[in-house]
Amino acid sequence: MLGLAFLPAPLGFLAWFAFLPLLIALDARVRAGAGKRSLFALGYAFGFAFYLIGMHWIALLSSVAITVPWLKYPAWIAAAAYLALYGGLAALLAGVLARRASLAVAFPFAFLVIEELRASGEMGFPWFQPGYTQHDYPRLIQMASLGSVSLVTLWVLALNVLIWRALKGNSRMRSALGALLLLLFPWVWGQRVLDAAPKGEGPVVALVQGNIPGEIKWSGQHQSEILKTFLDLSERAAESQPRPSVIVWPETATGSYLRKQLDQAIAVSRFTSRTGIPIFSGFADYGVRSDGRVHQYNAAGLFLADGSVAPVYAKRHLVPFGERMPFERFVPALAHIQLGQAEWTPGDSAVHFPSAAGPFTCLICFESIFPDLARGDVRSGARWLVNITNDEWFGNSAALYQHAAMASFRAVENHVPLARCANTGLTVMIDAYGRVRARAPVFRETVLSAALPAAGPPTLYSRVGDWPGALALVAVVVLALFGMRAALTARAPRG
Repeated sequence: MLGLAFLPAPLGFLAWFAFLPLLIALDARVRAGAGKRSLFALGYAFGFAFYLIGMHWIALLSSVAITVPWLKYPAWIAAAAYLALYGGLAALLAGVLARRASLAVAFPFAFLVIEELRASGEMGFPWFQPGYTQHDYPRLIQMASLGSVSLVTLWVLALNVLIWRALKGNSRMRSALGALLLLLFPWVWGQRVLDAAPKGEGPVVALVQGNIPGEIKWSGQHQSEILKTFLDLSERAAESQPRPSVIVWPETATGSYLRKQLDQAIAVSRFTSRTGIPIFSGFADYGVRSDGRVHQYNAAGLFLADGSVAPVYAKRHLVPFGERMPFERFVPALAHIQLGQAEWTPGDSAVHFPSAAGPFTCLICFESIFPDLARGDVRSGARWLVNITNDEWFGNSAALYQHAAMASFRAVENHVPLARCANTGLTVMIDAYGRVRARAPVFRETVLSAALPAAGPPTLYSRVGDWPGALALVAVVVLALFGMRAALTARAPRG
């Protein structure tokens, strides 16, 4: 059920009771005194089934996405098998805590702590956090402005627990009423937030979807034609009314070193100088650092109306195994393992770009699934966010829609609009409350011109950060300490 809730269909409500089978089985094993291995195996089976369904799109990756095509099938199984470890750890932690405390209390906090662990470090992969299943319910996801997607995940877990208790028979009426209130309260509160949302609009932003097939983009033989496609589409955007204040191209738009190749950089600068409209584009870039080595970057920059290029942004969080081998900075020899990865060098900071709507920052592709990156950018002064991506690798699979849905949470969490420009889709304009205001059809050469929605008031999450994750960690520690105390008391001699 949880895997189905992540498919591009109106099935997000399945997450409200997707954990019931796991809770029922886990409760039975705890009551039977099952060992740790049994608890872990139960959670692992749950996780493996979930991720196998949720990540089925790995087996559908294009041949351009992975240089050894047959690897995508074992990669699909291996990814599900690896991520299922976190399901096992969550069930193990909840089951151990439940031996001395209530499973109803231990389960949501234990699961969220493991979700936070799964999202951390170079191997961090917060894709499939249960809260993302609610993206189709604008009222419910307003909770993210209080505590990011982590709070929505905690809400999903708590709702499952209350429904489980209502079905179990203990405090049936009280649990059923609690589940109803837990569902209705954020729904009503979210509607009030949406009713109070600012109604104004800012300048128009044009998002250019080039729809360049990967085999053409990365062949190295069609750079001039690709650039012409983007310039022609940008010309169409410049001639539209009202005229855009900025034109956005997607991640590595032309498949070239756009600002370093003189003929291409001149062509773009001529356009911006003639029209007076800056172009923000993703591109491959390189530079020589103090160590004397050439470093390559997945980058983005703003070609200004005066023909100059603003400071360049380099992607900070790279895709493990896709853009760089994880832990390579600790073990440089890992770079010699070739799985088709791009071997980019990560950037180290955000870059604020000027615009008529105020400064904006960029999240390149995978970065849009990390709440802390967007939060840091907004806290440092960004008034809106640009997410550029090239999801052509996924084809028209569920991943295309999962990726875009996660980006909408970055807008809600910080009450800033987000413009998402993709090579093949989904190209969308999202308001500060996570609602899609304009959308381009996928896999079509087109321009999406839309007014930038107004930003909302500062959010609790922007100010405080991921307090639900911290709360879950504290709760787990407290439950563990109480459990240890109870165990010691039970073992103490009586006299």
